[in-house]
Amino acid sequence: MKKQFISFILIIMISIAFMNSCKEHRQFGDPEKQAIHDTISQLMAKILIYVEKANTDSTFQWLSDDSTSLFMSGGMAYSKSDLISMFRDIYNNLKGQKIEELKHQVLVFSPDAAAWIAVLKGNYVTLDDKKNDEFLVETWIWQREPSGWKVVHYHESYLNMPDDAQKVQVEQGLTELAKNIGGKTLTPSEIPLILTEFLKKNPVIYGATLAFAPTEVEGKKHEVAPYIYRSGNEFKQVELPENYDYTVSEWYAEPVKTKAPCWSNPYYDAGGGGVVMTTYSIPLYDKNNNLIGILTSDLEIK
Repeated sequence: MKKQFISFILIIMISIAFMNSCKEHRQFGDPEKQAIHDTISQLMAKILIYVEKANTDSTFQWLSDDSTSLFMSGGMAYSKSDLISMFRDIYNNLKGQKIEELKHQVLVFSPDAAAWIAVLKGNYVTLDDKKNDEFLVETWIWQREPSGWKVVHYHESYLNMPDDAQKVQVEQGLTELAKNIGGKTLTPSEIPLILTEFLKKNPVIYGATLAFAPTEVEGKKHEVAPYIYRSGNEFKQVELPENYDYTVSEWYAEPVKTKAPCWSNPYYDAGGGGVVMTTYSIPLYDKNNNLIGILTSDLEIK
């Protein structure tokens, strides 16, 4: 995932350099930057509506006709006409789709250039009722042309989310483990062996942890979350970094808040296995209904 983001940054830098070499820019202030920011945000909001409606022509109506423009999807480069044709084929095989925007940013480079970068989650239903989830990272580079704002570069990278069968395996496996250890007095030293045996029985699962509810030791917040993950045929253990406050992470905070199991959105796990993953979490409580911690299982997204 890091490599993907680095490639996006390089693409943007190259594009900026190209546009700077071709145009004479003037200084512009915050009000104009904000106006451009708002314009690009509004254009992209329209595009996402057209995407959900599977309207190919409307979605890509702002693509530039300039032959030097570059449009990429799934690691492949397309001309404007080929990109539209490819998406038309995809949309024609869909019964419906939903796009959830997880995060976006608008970067204004000059009075004539800006970029929209976003992380999206797509849910699709095909004509034969098959469901598919994707994790999308998109970059749209906009340039002001005589006819208005146009997209001179489009880059979409996507990862397939785990299917329903995999999720069911994870949910059933972790629920069984939660029942076996729930209500017991557990210490961090016991957890690695328990989780290792759990992973051996559930080969679809990449890694697991029991993130204990924080305690205070001599006035300092103390967090413990032994993490076990598979590396080839072996199982490795890591302790999450001291500067990593897992209590604010979605996989921990959401089940604490709702007091119910949940799936996280995809994320890059820098402190654990170093892969892109989604996490299923179950809150554990003792006999007095005090939170023991959050029990998790991870599915790697490839």
